[in-house]
Amino acid sequence: MRFSFFCFFIIVSFHTLGSHIVGGELELLHISENNYRINLIYYFDKINGFRNSDGTQSLPELVDPVLTIHIFRKSNNQFIRSVVLPFLSKSSVPYTKPDCSNGEIETEKLVYSTIIELPVSIYNDPIGYYASWQRCCRNYSITNIYSQVPGGANIAAGQTFYLEFPPVVKNGEPFINSSPRLFPPLNDFACPYRPYYVDFAGVDDDGDSLVYSLTTPLNTTTADALPPASAGPYPNIIWRPGYSLSNIINGEPDLHISKEGLLTATPRNQGLFVFAVKIDEYRDGEKIGESRRDFQMLVVDACPQAEPPEITGKKLTDAAFTFSSTMAVSFSNTITDADRCIDVRVSDPDASKISDNFTERVSIRVVPLNFRKDISSILPATTTTVLTNGSTYDFRICFPQCPFIDGPYQVGIIAFDDACSLPLTDTLKVTVNTQPPTNTVPYFVKPALPVTQVTLLEGEVFEAEFEVRDDDGDELIPFITTDGFILANAGFTVTIDEPRVNGKLTGKIRWDAFCNIFDFTNRTFFEVKILVNDKDICDNNALTGVAYKFQVILPGNADPTIDTDLTPDPQERTVLNIHRRINESLTFKVTGTDLVDHDFLTLDVLKRDSLEYYGAVFPAASGNGNISSQFLWDLTCAKIDLAKRSTFVFTFIVADAANKCRIYKADTVDVHVKILPPLNEGPVLTIQEESQIVNGQTLSYQSGETILLTLTGTDPDVWPEPDLLSLQLIEAGGNVVPEGYIFTPAQNSGSVQTTFTWAPDCSVFQDGVFENEYLFAFRVSDNRCFSSKADTVTVYIKLKDIVGFEKEFSPPNVFTPNHDGYNDYFAVEGIDPFDSDPGQDPDAEVAFPPDNCQGRFEWVKVFNRWGNPVFESSERKFRWYAPNQPAGVYYYVIKFTNREYRGSLSIRF
Repeated sequence: MRFSFFCFFIIVSFHTLGSHIVGGELELLHISENNYRINLIYYFDKINGFRNSDGTQSLPELVDPVLTIHIFRKSNNQFIRSVVLPFLSKSSVPYTKPDCSNGEIETEKLVYSTIIELPVSIYNDPIGYYASWQRCCRNYSITNIYSQVPGGANIAAGQTFYLEFPPVVKNGEPFINSSPRLFPPLNDFACPYRPYYVDFAGVDDDGDSLVYSLTTPLNTTTADALPPASAGPYPNIIWRPGYSLSNIINGEPDLHISKEGLLTATPRNQGLFVFAVKIDEYRDGEKIGESRRDFQMLVVDACPQAEPPEITGKKLTDAAFTFSSTMAVSFSNTITDADRCIDVRVSDPDASKISDNFTERVSIRVVPLNFRKDISSILPATTTTVLTNGSTYDFRICFPQCPFIDGPYQVGIIAFDDACSLPLTDTLKVTVNTQPPTNTVPYFVKPALPVTQVTLLEGEVFEAEFEVRDDDGDELIPFITTDGFILANAGFTVTIDEPRVNGKLTGKIRWDAFCNIFDFTNRTFFEVKILVNDKDICDNNALTGVAYKFQVILPGNADPTIDTDLTPDPQERTVLNIHRRINESLTFKVTGTDLVDHDFLTLDVLKRDSLEYYGAVFPAASGNGNISSQFLWDLTCAKIDLAKRSTFVFTFIVADAANKCRIYKADTVDVHVKILPPLNEGPVLTIQEESQIVNGQTLSYQSGETILLTLTGTDPDVWPEPDLLSLQLIEAGGNVVPEGYIFTPAQNSGSVQTTFTWAPDCSVFQDGVFENEYLFAFRVSDNRCFSSKADTVTVYIKLKDIVGFEKEFSPPNVFTPNHDGYNDYFAVEGIDPFDSDPGQDPDAEVAFPPDNCQGRFEWVKVFNRWGNPVFESSERKFRWYAPNQPAGVYYYVIKFTNREYRGSLSIRF
């Protein structure tokens, strides 16, 4: 079939736990393109169901407006999508004989349906897909499986609705499929020791083969009313002791289904029995889908006492009905239609019973046994009668002049009554051997032999007449077959003479072996068969035929040759060891020749799109006898990635395809090219302090000084264009991590320049160490493809604190503030040991130790002899003129960050 099986998890919004499930199935039906209709058919028991979890009867549940189903991939159980199915319809399942019902069983059918799209981009897994829905619970009164009220030690049983379907595409082509559509089940009960039968077969819109078998019903993963959606596999139900898949109802015989879908059984015990039917779907011998239908059978002792009818048969020449179960008849082809018959007699013991009012309605029908055809035409016009007071009724069955199949065939003539709940039957199996009408096989007059051999040189023509006769004067029907070619495409014509005459057929077969019109490049041998069948009464396919075996011999054609100017040997078909670097060019000439035939040639390169991708040029050329074209390849970084590929093979081809017979001949040459990285001299980095190059040197600085370095990168490569240079700081380190420096990476073509600036302060010294060492590594690199180079220069910097003046100094201990210009103030002055001009006034600078990161002047204070401050300053160049202070002894404190100086001072006038 061309149905797609879907496995959907259907989640329904039932809110209570009921015991009503009879069974059901899923369907997936193709509509158009990738659109499919999904149906969920759900049967429930109105009599034995509607039980609450405590076992009490409940009200019929409401129909849910929607169900939600889920699709999974079979190969890995991967969830694909959910689909919402709206409620579509609700109906009662009919009885075979409605007047037999006393309310023993009532089954209703709910249908949920929607249309979805199955995109090729999603539903393409060759293993296929599945859909399922889980619902609890089945009836609690089921006889053959555990299906109890959930909870405690009880074993509950739900149902998993399950469907498998194939992908919508196979081998790149659309794969259209619909699942089987099953006939609705009958709402009939069975009775102990009465045969039970029902046709469970469905139809397949695609004509796929369906194979039916019984299987163990599926349970749900949990006992919840609506188990959570989950992927398979799903658990089986649990059989009660004594029951199994081989003993479903404990019948004699037990429940059985034929491969064609006929379900039969003869139960022995009353009860409610659950069973499941699996339908495997095959196409071309391969299984493509699977459907399942769960249902239940009610066996009750509610059938009135009845006996089956009896059918017997006789030949028309016999006096009595002596055949009771089987009979065989043969008919010659000279017998009349009226004599090609048998009589069957039907009786029924119930027609003699007062309980049946001495009447019984009986009928007959016929079924083919060893073939499949509609044979209802052999029945008489009347197939039903009413027997009274023990009477019988004779039916005449007449067979056609032409047998249904080639050889003996079997039919079953079934007599059945109107017993409840299903008719009781009896069958007479009849083997019929009908001799078909005489027919002679048609024969060929021309040609006389069954096989004719024909060999032509190209350009020749063959024509011959044929004639067929039929001695019965039947109409002759011709069929022309070949060994896999179309007649017109190879220059063949077969004509039938008109008007046609019954018993005779004439015509001509012609072959124009012209290679400039018809294509003989793929084959030069051909077989044509002329088959003829006569249209006799039974169309017995009396086929006769002749075969023509043709061959055309084509003219010779010289091979073209191809060569390059890369090597002196024109026979060399593979040119190796061609090396080029990026930014270089490769050029050579390719020549194709046909100096013998001077045919029209074409010269080209294979995989032209690849050639253009890498930036190479090779114009295609064409002409007669001798043609050439120039190959040019400018190798650039933009077109070639050596990290992916460095060796290239170009295949050039010269072809002769325009000769008279279009016989394709060609010659090729391969050129192997090895691509190397471009040449690169590499950039150079120089570092300058002021105007002096300091590459690799150690530079010394004191704290407080500013470090300024100029970095310049240059590159001598200018072809095909200057390289792009990048200048970077790649490493900065030391015994203390350097911080606060300024460096801006730079980039430019041909040359590049930037600066490094740093003004370190006292914060760079840590843990009482006042001498640090640093290194800064700079790199300039170019961007020359696949051969990039760089130059790295490291600068070492030694940074020290300012050396302090450690010599003890002696502040003045006396001064005379009398304004005479001599010794008028107190100050700590003298020649600065770091002064660049020691010849200056000794009073111009103080003689304090210089400030550095270890110690800095903070303040000076002067106290009188009573300890009161009389002067204070934070200036290193302080001067105290002792205004308004009397002569006497004073005391001073001079404070540095790392020490203090104390002493006495006298004022005199």
